[in-house]
Amino acid sequence: MRHLAAVAGDTTAQIASDEELAAICDQFSPGIDYAFGYGSGVFLQKYRDDDTNPGMIDIILAIDDPRAWHERNLRRHSGHYSLMARLGGGRFVTWLQTNFGARLYFHPFVNMNIQKIHNMSAENMQSNEYANYSGISKSDNIQRQVKYGVVSSVDLIQDLVSWDYLYLAGRLHKPIVPVDLKQQSCSSNEETTASMEAKNRADEIDDAQRTNLLSAVSASLLLHDTFNNRQNPSILHSIPTKKLYNTIAGLSYTGDFRMETGAEDPNKIDKLVETPGMLERWDEKYSYSLQDLQSLGLLSVFNDIQSAHLEVNLTDTAVRRHLVQNLPPRLRNHTDLIIGSDGKPESFLHGGLILRQELAKIVSPAARSQSMKGLFTAGVVRSWRYALAKFAKGGLRKR
Repeated sequence: MRHLAAVAGDTTAQIASDEELAAICDQFSPGIDYAFGYGSGVFLQKYRDDDTNPGMIDIILAIDDPRAWHERNLRRHSGHYSLMARLGGGRFVTWLQTNFGARLYFHPFVNMNIQKIHNMSAENMQSNEYANYSGISKSDNIQRQVKYGVVSSVDLIQDLVSWDYLYLAGRLHKPIVPVDLKQQSCSSNEETTASMEAKNRADEIDDAQRTNLLSAVSASLLLHDTFNNRQNPSILHSIPTKKLYNTIAGLSYTGDFRMETGAEDPNKIDKLVETPGMLERWDEKYSYSLQDLQSLGLLSVFNDIQSAHLEVNLTDTAVRRHLVQNLPPRLRNHTDLIIGSDGKPESFLHGGLILRQELAKIVSPAARSQSMKGLFTAGVVRSWRYALAKFAKGGLRKR
């Protein structure tokens, strides 16, 4: 899955190991098609107040059958659910998940015990009584705080290609760490079939992600300010790739009330791009999408070490039309307005404004309803605790 993969061998910014993420997912019931980790508990971030606190690990689980999975998870981890959810059972939980918000069911502030394995060599075991044995493993039982979200694989794919909510689609615009889910041995034809179906759904998610990333690049280019090219529309726009990534990172926060009310970290976008080690992950994530656009002659990519940038003429209506065609269907309803008109430079600025307004119309209601849903999914106490933590990062940290 090239579009979902992290940068091979690049763990500079990653603080939660692949093994930790896999160990967490192993504790859930079968039926997970795809899982990924993200957030400040997975990646190192700038301006962190407490480097000794590993932070809460955020994980998304894409599952095939929500009701069956929640019923199993209620039996295995009933304490993860609110009292209302436990009383309602799997049917109620699934109804709540799929009919409100962004079709996600979150469990914040869950403490999970995992086994962390260290491969120890003779060189780093000189003080150990087993120093004569190289390559042996040592395991530690540790507790990590986790927030995991559950989504139907079908709903995840739908958001990736259509931006119905721009919630998980927006999350997957940014670097993530895919979890290597262990393939359990199949003892029957039925289990073999289920395993193959899960692999096929994972491939469908990868295909949908390819579409999602191309849409993100196209939308971000169309949002670029063309004001400086009003006098000479034929001049190419030079856009630093870092600036492009900042725009992409902000797409899913357009119109998000949490950013406006201080319920979200004001440095969030900067952290996602500027933290050491993250820029390489952005480069890897978007290399294929940018190559695709370059092969069509729509832009040129210059990977200079000191000034990596793109060159594209965003006042060329043919270029703009092609970029608009890469957007999800609901945004293509405004094709002519977003493209603008030759000879009318102001129309390009207006097109970017229209696109930003339409993005806000997607993000704002989804963010509000998903936040309200937390009162029922996580319970009042956990929801209040989560809100306070967000405000501590947001409004209370504004400078």
